[in-house]
Amino acid sequence: MIKVIKTKQSEAVKGQGIVSYFREYLEPEGLRCKQIQSVQAESDYVYTSQYRLSEDNGKTYGDWMPIEAESFSVEYGEDEMLYDPCPRVWNPHHNHWVVSGFYRYFIGGHKAAYKEFWATGARTFFDHQSIALYREGEKEPFSDHMIMFEDGKEFDPQNPRDKEYLEKNNGFQNPVIILKNGDIALPVSIPVSVGCKMAGLDVNRVFPSSPELHSCIIVAVGKYNQETEQYDFTFSNPVILDDLRSSRGICEPILAELESGRILLVMRGSNVINPKWNTRIEEGTPSFKWFAYSDDRGKTFTDVYPWHFDDREVIYSGATISALRRSSKNGKLYWFGNISDHTAYVNFPRFPLYVAQVDDKTGFLKKETLTMVDTRRDGELDCVQLSNFTLMEDRETLNFELTLGKIGQFDAQMKFYGEGWHYEIDVDA
Repeated sequence: MIKVIKTKQSEAVKGQGIVSYFREYLEPEGLRCKQIQSVQAESDYVYTSQYRLSEDNGKTYGDWMPIEAESFSVEYGEDEMLYDPCPRVWNPHHNHWVVSGFYRYFIGGHKAAYKEFWATGARTFFDHQSIALYREGEKEPFSDHMIMFEDGKEFDPQNPRDKEYLEKNNGFQNPVIILKNGDIALPVSIPVSVGCKMAGLDVNRVFPSSPELHSCIIVAVGKYNQETEQYDFTFSNPVILDDLRSSRGICEPILAELESGRILLVMRGSNVINPKWNTRIEEGTPSFKWFAYSDDRGKTFTDVYPWHFDDREVIYSGATISALRRSSKNGKLYWFGNISDHTAYVNFPRFPLYVAQVDDKTGFLKKETLTMVDTRRDGELDCVQLSNFTLMEDRETLNFELTLGKIGQFDAQMKFYGEGWHYEIDVDA
């Protein structure tokens, strides 16, 4: 039985953006933690403004302290580079923190770049994935490097628009997992054009519509090198979904290592029809959560199929994020995300939000465990978003802690007017 306790964190205030809060632990063990305030007032751009520390697992906190904007956004003339890290993960085999992050370089700054991208379909920003390693108690990484899978250059602040950097080794931010043997694995979202070239496929047959803008996946498996103090990566075959089944390729992939040894890869697709991207997808094409898996430690992955429950019912879902986490309380693996019906289109609906156990042999969701975390309530709009959440496990209760801001909650014209919510999820109630 799964039990959910719901608590409102912040009220909706017009003009301030949506405020929500999330926590992270400061050490591999113990109860010292940091609570961070997150504010979102525009699409695809969240900033953290302040934080406070706790010595007793969040029961009491010190004073709020500011987070400097320079820690995540740097200007280069009229351009802008944003750094966005995933939550850090402790690797007990090598005694360091692993942080998967990405750098997004905006031509003309993020507001102008996003406006042109959505209006014209032009390529106005460039992503590069990185791995940073931190020793316990240290604020600066002892290793921080870009993940490179093709010829190209590292970032040069004296020549930030160098095409050998901007247009090569493109990879979006995806979370890292620690494998049982101490290796790490993470999905790298690369342009479909690059993936087709790697796989020896004709991109004009597989994905002729905007293959530079949309992504496929390669999975990087890293083995720690004691001499260089970096992970040496090998890369899987490209995992590609053609543009007749997903008009934006596959995005926001997540990984989990199953007890069977299988590595599960779950992804979102999209069925958006957009003339600016020359999409070929037909009206009425369903939107799923998609999956593939590897039975050889991440060297090769299967083709992509609609993900489904153990009773073979497919999982319809809009283009929204999801998460996989293993519980320390019972050792079971759980998935968190939005499930809809066959009418899901583009990124909606973004409710209900569910949690369910994953079968540790096959990677399918166990239908009997499906539990609703929350859904649209009376007075909320159909465009309310119960997605873009943060997730952690409390070290005392061993319950999951999920937080989110309800974008589009009350006013479709004022999307970032909404409440912040906290959910405590006891998977073994």
